[in-house]
Amino acid sequence: MGKIEVKICMGTMCYVMGGADLKDAVDSLPPEERQLIDVSYAPCLGNCNDAGEPPYVQVNGRTIARVSKSSLIQILKEELYNNAV
Repeated sequence: MGKIEVKICMGTMCYVMGGADLKDAVDSLPPEERQLIDVSYAPCLGNCNDAGEPPYVQVNGRTIARVSKSSLIQILKEELYNNAV
C-alpha cells in the first residue's frame, strides 16, 4: 500500500479562498493515518482559469475544487479506506 499523494494549491486565489487552512485539516488526522499521506504544496495548480472554484487540491493526481477542511478530511479518510481494502 503506497502513500496517498496530496498536493494543496497555495496560489493567491486558492490561498485566500481557504487553501491556507487545509494544512490544518491534514495535521488534525491521527498520527497513524497522517503517516500514510504525503502532503506537498504547489505555488499554483493552474485551475483557476477553468471556471472552477478554489481552493484546489490534487489527491493521487485527481484535482478537486472547492475543498474545505471538512471535505478534505472526508476525502482523505475515503482514500485511506480504499487503500486498506
